[in-house]
Amino acid sequence: MPKFFRPLSVLCIAGFTAAFTTTAQTAPTVSLSANSHVCNAEAEVARLAANEQLQEMARALVEFKATKYCFILPAAATVTVLQQQPGYIKFDYKSQVLYTFDKYVLPGTLTAQTH
Repeated sequence: MPKFFRPLSVLCIAGFTAAFTTTAQTAPTVSLSANSHVCNAEAEVARLAANEQLQEMARALVEFKATKYCFILPAAATVTVLQQQPGYIKFDYKSQVLYTFDKYVLPGTLTAQTH
C-alpha cells in the first residue's frame, strides 16, 4: 500500500468509529399505561392531539372496534421513544413505529437520556 493511502485509511476508520459511537447511544424508554389509545399514522394522531374532544370520540370508537389508523394497546408496555411532539410521542414497539398521546405515558418512566 502506498504511503499516501495510510493516513487516509486511518481517517476513514476514525470516522466510522465516531459514527458508530454516536448512533449507539441508548434511546429513552417510557412505560405506557394499559389500554393506551395508539395510532399508526402520524397525521391522524397529530390531528387528534390538537383537539381533546376529537381524541375522546376517537378513543370511544376504537374501544368499540379498531380502525384503520388506531387501536387500543391492552397491556401496559415499555417502549422506545423515537420522537417527542406536542401532545404525543412517536415510539417503537416490537419493531413497529406507532404514536400515542402524552396522557398514556406514565410519569417518571424515562429511563435514558437523549443527547
